[in-house]
Parts: sequence; C-alpha cells; structure tokens
Amino acid sequence: MTSWLRRLFVCAFFVVASSPMMAQDYPSKPVRILIGLPAGGGADLLCRYFADQLAKATNQTVVVENRPGAGGNLATQAVASAKPDGYTLLFSTSNPLTGNFYLYKNLGFKLSDFVPITTLARAAFVLVVSGKSDIHSVAELTKSLKEKGTRARYGAPTSISLASAEIYLDAIGVNAQRVPYKASAMAATELAAGDLDFFFMDSTGVKGPAERGQVRMLAVTSPQRISLAPDVPTMQEQGVADFDMTPWFAIFAPVGTPQDIRDKLEGLLNAIVKTPETEAFLRNAAADPYPGNPDVLMATVRSQTDKYRKLSEGGKLPLAAE
Repeated sequence: MTSWLRRLFVCAFFVVASSPMMAQDYPSKPVRILIGLPAGGGADLLCRYFADQLAKATNQTVVVENRPGAGGNLATQAVASAKPDGYTLLFSTSNPLTGNFYLYKNLGFKLSDFVPITTLARAAFVLVVSGKSDIHSVAELTKSLKEKGTRARYGAPTSISLASAEIYLDAIGVNAQRVPYKASAMAATELAAGDLDFFFMDSTGVKGPAERGQVRMLAVTSPQRISLAPDVPTMQEQGVADFDMTPWFAIFAPVGTPQDIRDKLEGLLNAIVKTPETEAFLRNAAADPYPGNPDVLMATVRSQTDKYRKLSEGGKLPLAAE
C-alpha cells in the first residue's frame, strides 16, 4: 500500500470512529450527575427524578452526587474540570452559570468551560414572611420595610433569592440588610423565629414550610401564578411593575464532550420532560416542564445573566467573600 493510500485509510478510520455510531454505545458505564445543593431539597428531588428516568431510558446506573457550598460553585467547578466524555454532567439551577459570575471571586470556572445540553424545568420563587407575622400582602410588607429602613433584614440563600430581593427593594426604595444562608430551610427557620423580615424562597421547597405555618406566601416572582398556590398573586399583580425572575433547571456537560453524545443526551432528556409522568411530577413539585435544546438553554442563560449584570452595574449585588 502506498504511503498516500495508507494515510487515506487512517483518516477514513478516524472519521468512522468519531461518527455518531459511537453514541449508540453510550452510556456503557455509570453516569454521574453533580448538583451544587444539599440532598433533600426541592432542586435535589428534581435532579434525582431526572437521574432515575435517565437510568431507566438507558438501562444504565445514573448516580446523583451532591456537592453543596459556595452557591453551587463547588459542583460546577468539579464538572468544569471533569473528563469530557459524557459520564460527568451538571444539573444546574440558574444561579451558578449566571448570577454567580457577579457574586463570587475566583470561581474556578467560566461559561465557556461548558456545553449546554437542554433545559428541563422551571419554577417560580415565592416572597415569604413569617407565618406568625401580621403582614398579608406585599403592600403591607413594603410599609413595614419603609418604617424599618436599614434595620430591615432579608435572607439570601441563593443568587436568585438575592437578586429578587434587590429588585424588589430597589423598586420600593429601601436599603435592607442582607443575611446569607447556605440553604433555604435555614432561612425559613430564622424567618419563622422573627430574625428576618422576608426572603424569596424556591417554590419547589416552599410547600412544607407553608403547610407547617413557618412561612406565609405573599407573591410569586413569575409573570403567571403557579399551580402550587393559585391564590397567591404575582409580584406584578401586587404592584411591582415588570417583575420577572423565573429560575430554571438544566443539564450541562464539560466542553469537549462529543457532539453525538450531547445530541443523544438532549434527545433522551427531552423525551423524559415531555412524558405525562414527568409533567405530573413537576406540577406536584411546584415546577413546570421546560423542554428545549442547547440554543434555548443558552438564550435563557444570556437573558438571566443580563439581569444580574444590570443589578451589578447598579451596585445592587454585594460580592461574596469566596
């Protein structure tokens, strides 16, 4: 065989080897999905649901690994440095790859370290006060906060919670004290004890505290009311114009993950999102199905990042110490 024929044969071999046929065998070993939140929370339950459904669809083990801390940065950084082979994925809330760029120093990752797979679900946040409070509307809370001024305190367990609070406070002209938390459950406990005036809580985790009387729901951050609490008005209905902070949940992979594997994951996950079983699960968890694709996911990322950028430019996002 001449040298040029030999080179042609080698090139043809690698073209075939890297073709979409490779994805037919994926996954051939356990897949890890990292999430930057503690086990047992609303987002964790969603992550585990999709992991279980993906395991059923592929007949392969899918392991959820919780790495809470630093607003989701620990899990995100771990995935950014993982081997890009489709066996380590990130179940991301909308915080780490949007708002955290304006909230933390030395993240250890950047958006370009990831490739988008698809959106999965979205949910609202809920403005809550203590269940023992005499406050029953946003107008009443606004009046109370204006009376307290800088003595007012709000909880901020996530970037979305912080951004929602600052948008609200900016709209009413109040400078309140921010109190950071690692988890919404901790903020709910201190809110119930009277140590906070309010905070914005993930709708996927608010049901339990609301039923126990720890918190009272005043308004939701989405443009529409949510099925979990159809009687709770939106922030816009309560007089805060143009208020829209709608968190989402999505899957990302490390940059360099083969396109055919990314395409297969997108197809598998979207098929799961569109089932009646998933819709029923999400509705019960106070979330909505959000099928998409890489383009939809990146457009969603850019839109939310722009909101954080504007808050940061206005000096409304305090930088964390990390």
